[in-house]
Amino acid sequence: MRKSLFLLFTVMFAIIAPTESLYAQTSKKETKEILKSLQNEKEINVRIDMTNAIILGQSETDFIYRETSLYGDDWIELWENEYKPGIYDEFLGAFMSLMYDFGYNVRFGNFENAKYQIRLDVMKISGSGQTTMLASIEDCKTGSVLYCFTIKGRGGQYGTRINLISDGFRRAGKEMAIRMNKIFICGKAFSFWH
Repeated sequence: MRKSLFLLFTVMFAIIAPTESLYAQTSKKETKEILKSLQNEKEINVRIDMTNAIILGQSETDFIYRETSLYGDDWIELWENEYKPGIYDEFLGAFMSLMYDFGYNVRFGNFENAKYQIRLDVMKISGSGQTTMLASIEDCKTGSVLYCFTIKGRGGQYGTRINLISDGFRRAGKEMAIRMNKIFICGKAFSFWH
């Protein structure tokens, strides 16, 4: 009885396993080649998301409420219209500048029709502005994630809270450029954090 069950499972596995591998989206080798080929793209969309961020130990909503209670109701508008876009610009400016220094002509930014996207989910921002993000490189057509890695940017030492956060985002942008350079060369990014 045991032998017949073992034989049955072995035969079923032999039939099913190759079928599953046929439907796999991409192999590791193919994914590596796709990641290397990103340097030939004209535009890559970059999306930064702070909805799940923990800012100074609080959600973004609680952080905004606390800052509004300290600095007045105008702070909400400043956060949404000036501070947050400025922080994103700091990140993208440092990122693109270093990418151009590396010799790449890929444009990164708000390109909704791009074939690939880098989604940056901000996970944590500390009191000193140290920023931790999860970066995902995605194929926009299929929605599949090709590669994920963590980026950290050391915050500042002096200045307002927004200046410290901007320092963290600027340094995270530089770290992102270094990691993307490695991805363009090797097909993956090496780091102690990944």
